Amino acid sequence: MVPRKTPDPDGWRAVCEGGAASQKQTAESAFGKEKTEGTKMPRSREQNEKIREEAKTKILQKSVAFFAKNGVEGTKISGLTKGIGISQGALYVYYNTKEEVYDAVVEFAKEKIASEELLAIEEKDVPAVRKLRYVSDYILKKLSDEKLFCSYLLLALKDRAEGRSHDEDALFLMMKNIIKEGQKDGSFAKGNAEKTADYFLSVLYIFCVKKINDPSCVLLTSSELERVVRG
Repeated sequence: MVPRKTPDPDGWRAVCEGGAASQKQTAESAFGKEKTEGTKMPRSREQNEKIREEAKTKILQKSVAFFAKNGVEGTKISGLTKGIGISQGALYVYYNTKEEVYDAVVEFAKEKIASEELLAIEEKDVPAVRKLRYVSDYILKKLSDEKLFCSYLLLALKDRAEGRSHDEDALFLMMKNIIKEGQKDGSFAKGNAEKTADYFLSVLYIFCVKKINDPSCVLLTSSELERVVRG
């Protein structure tokens, strides 16, 4: 019996499975055939590395929604590869365990969330109360307009919201600094700025959990989101 192959709608599994040794032959199906006159030139190490990085990025992009919905504890490699449409062999070219994939996906999600546009709000020459509104409006608009943003945000906040991590990533630091500024000028409730930042981000995390399980749920308003900070 001929074994069934995992569907490969995007044409990139070959790059993952081939590894560095066979990327010369397999990259064409995934990223477009390079046309040259006469004899094909061998790929450089830089070209091979670029192909590998593109393949890894696609694995991460396809894994975001899966992990946001299922978590890492309830995931098996077989379920993950089936869910994102690649073979286990393709995944094992880059990652040894589901935990390695998950950790890479979380870092990928944090990078997506902490955009230059969002982080630049902290430097605006406006009162802290306006900065808080800009942050709230920005995040809620992204949640409304971009399907994957909810998954990115959930994964970026999950470990902190569930008490497994206290790393001060870029989003947390921005919120802590804005809250300290507002407490200093009297526009925000007094208290521990770190805890208040945690509460604010935890509200977002809980909403993301709800929205992923019930896409029809009503979006928070900026005023509702800000109550934990403004008091």
